[in-house]
Amino acid sequence: MDRPSSSLESRRAERSLAESRRAEKSSMKTRIWTGVIGLPLLIFILYTGGFILVIGVAILAFVGTMEYTRAINKMIRPKINVILMTVLTVMLMITIKLDYYFLMPVLLVAFIIIFCYEILSGNVGIQRGSATLMGLIYVPIMFGHLFLFETVNKGAYYMWLIFVIAFTTDTAAYFIGKSIGNRKIAPLISPKKTIAGSVGGVIVAALCTVLYGTILSSYFSFVLPWYLYLVVGVFGSIAGQCGDLTASMIKRKAKIKDFGTILPGHGGILDRFDSILFIIPLIYIFAKLTIGIA
Repeated sequence: MDRPSSSLESRRAERSLAESRRAEKSSMKTRIWTGVIGLPLLIFILYTGGFILVIGVAILAFVGTMEYTRAINKMIRPKINVILMTVLTVMLMITIKLDYYFLMPVLLVAFIIIFCYEILSGNVGIQRGSATLMGLIYVPIMFGHLFLFETVNKGAYYMWLIFVIAFTTDTAAYFIGKSIGNRKIAPLISPKKTIAGSVGGVIVAALCTVLYGTILSSYFSFVLPWYLYLVVGVFGSIAGQCGDLTASMIKRKAKIKDFGTILPGHGGILDRFDSILFIIPLIYIFAKLTIGIA
């Protein structure tokens, strides 16, 4: 009597596995096509710079901020005020673009505005105000640092380094983790990420960063010691993975799969740029520290 039931369960499991594999292949194809279209557009924006870069970064920051706000509003009551969040985002982005040295005072003003709003609205508690402030630092200020590379000598070379580290880390961590990964690095946050994938991502990113530096030295007369590339590759990769896990933490708490749907196969802006956000300020600091060496 048990054999037919066991056979039926086996066939169901096989069908489920086959459907899962088809869905994964379809998702991968969508991701690839999005990359084929999106990567040249990203390269164009970064290479062109100037007004095009301002518009591109502003769109990323605005959409990313809205994605963050929607996710957080699934978790807290009262909800973040979208209008207030938008006004403060614009204020901070303009400040970073016009005069970076005013960023801290303007951020402090934003802090005051946020909690004055909390008091006047009769809210008892700091949860919404803290979430609003975190969102401003997490999205527009992080993205806004892309503006600053135009103020650095040969800043484009540093800016490209952000994406070299982020993309090589993501790619290596995915394939290495899928091939040999077993132990999970943060199972409660992102069950699919493994220690092997994480370590592999750091190693590959560091090596690719050194290779990137070698290419700059050989063909673009931009020379930095190889060990500096190695160090920034390691720390940049670690920062990027922390950015990825931070986004996963927010999504898991909000009980959502993706932040948005604007990038088919990838999700929202924060789904694709989560690791990049954490790498941007790190590379800017690296640029400021090494500007007199190159």
